[in-house]
Amino acid sequence: MNSIESAFNLLSEHFHRDVAILQLRELTTWQTGGPAVCVTVTSAAMLADLLGLTAGEGIPWFILGLGSNVLAGDEGCREVIIRLSGAMAETVWHRSGNSWDLKIGGGVHLPSLSGAACSRGASGLTFAIGIPGTVGGAVFMNAGAYGNSIADSLKSVTVLDYEGSASIIPGEECCFAYRSSRFQKERTIITGATMSLESGDPAVLRTEGKRILELRRKKFPLQHPNAGSVFRKPDEGISPGKLIEDAGLKGKTVGGAKVSCKHANFIINTGKATSDDIAELIDIVREAVLATSGILLEEEIRYLGRRELNDVG
Repeated sequence: MNSIESAFNLLSEHFHRDVAILQLRELTTWQTGGPAVCVTVTSAAMLADLLGLTAGEGIPWFILGLGSNVLAGDEGCREVIIRLSGAMAETVWHRSGNSWDLKIGGGVHLPSLSGAACSRGASGLTFAIGIPGTVGGAVFMNAGAYGNSIADSLKSVTVLDYEGSASIIPGEECCFAYRSSRFQKERTIITGATMSLESGDPAVLRTEGKRILELRRKKFPLQHPNAGSVFRKPDEGISPGKLIEDAGLKGKTVGGAKVSCKHANFIINTGKATSDDIAELIDIVREAVLATSGILLEEEIRYLGRRELNDVG
């Protein structure tokens, strides 16, 4: 019996219908990756039970939101995929004077949240229109665009440590910086957050949201499967896209993977790319940029089932 089947059988005994074997290509925005055991977690208590069981059995795990910023291995992975749903993917809205107070589950879809904010007349999230991910992932990465980030409106973040204990971290203690937070270095899972948004005109916010979405469509290759920006902006402050373009790599292909001609920091799946194609192209890009600029680019993406995982339980 292979490790995937063993994990599936063990977890099914405890979590029944919430466990399934799924293809990672169906769960990631690059649309690559093989089989994995997936557990749909609907409460903090269930998550604590799952962490206890996996720790006791020595089973690694990986929190997966909407599957952006992830390269999953073609062979699948032995890590159990945890997806937050149910009560952990709900938003509670409360009007407080001229602002909105929100209690948000870590599994809430960020595009849906930003769209709902525009419709309700809550300002501060229009930058997130069209960004594929969950609130938990957005907080973890301090997702942002157009000069704004998720950190701007956060009041607190609720986390569960690997032993199953919950705690609330004030926003000012989250150590937010460009595409980073303290949670990238801690053994915790982001289960929720609270946020305060100023009131705004719904019509104005919807118009702004449409403008931003159109900007994204013009700038990024959204018509092809991709994982968003592949590389972080280096300390030198130069755009990774410019560095890659200057290295002459726009349009470079490996198998079905291609450096986008529209934005060079995007690698697209032209239809039949494998994870190995994408990984090889990432290596080619990194080495070429280092040779032409002396700058070593660091990936913004995370690897699942291949290379070394950034965060495994």
